[in-house]
Amino acid sequence: MNTQPMQTLRRYNIPDSPYFITCVTFHRQEILLRSIDLFWGSRDGVKLIARVLLPEHFHSVLECEDMRISDIMHRFKITYSRRFRDKYGPGGVWQNRFWDHIIRDEQDMNRHLDYIHHNPVKHGLLNDSFLYEHSSLKTFHENAFYERDWRNSESKDIEGEFGE
Repeated sequence: MNTQPMQTLRRYNIPDSPYFITCVTFHRQEILLRSIDLFWGSRDGVKLIARVLLPEHFHSVLECEDMRISDIMHRFKITYSRRFRDKYGPGGVWQNRFWDHIIRDEQDMNRHLDYIHHNPVKHGLLNDSFLYEHSSLKTFHENAFYERDWRNSESKDIEGEFGE
């Protein structure tokens, strides 16, 4: 058993920069799809660019505007946890930390968007990302960012670190 105190994690804050976020539930409990309204009701004031919500984790790209990513995630986790416990009773909801990555350029953004939108297929929830309802892929398709046959003919994984 590790008895050392948790080190403080330094996060960079670059106003108006998009961030890729991965957030995982406590012990990977499959609780996020129980009440989708809890997720949407907990993210006020944040510009969400892209997202995918799976049973035990989510990925998103968001813009912080004038807030720090740590403050945004702290507020989200606290709000969600309170609402979840009010509805389902006591217990852990989130892992203590989250994964973040500052999007550096258009290529980096596209790689992270691809990862987000391919995630339900990667985790074996279905074979066609366009059929997954808890994703922003359909909106991106409607805005001509993705063709309908995107990734369906490809099988290779998207390269990179994504916090899973």
